[in-house]
Amino acid sequence: MTREDYQLMDISQGGLCFYCGKPMGAAATDDHLIPRAYGGADLPGNVVLAHRRCNQLKGDRLPTVDEIDRLVAQRRRSRLGIWPPLLALRDAEPGGEWVAVARAIADLGPPGA
Repeated sequence: MTREDYQLMDISQGGLCFYCGKPMGAAATDDHLIPRAYGGADLPGNVVLAHRRCNQLKGDRLPTVDEIDRLVAQRRRSRLGIWPPLLALRDAEPGGEWVAVARAIADLGPPGA
């Protein structure tokens, strides 16, 4: 991700932590909505800015539907976009979230393909 990507994220989030909604300043860290441990891409469409503590509290959990909807609203007019597996997760049947994510990631193919 580029410095410009981070600046656009900061602007789209209004300088606020994605999770707690409080100002971040220099305390911003990047958080992968679908964690890298589960195949989440290191792409702007899967990353938000958050306080280090908020990032740690989220840990390796998948984002909630509300969090995905907030990301979609923030990124609606941004070139940062939304990583497609996030939309698959949002639209998944209850209990089938992991399957939806795995299928969406597999459908994208290897990174850079």
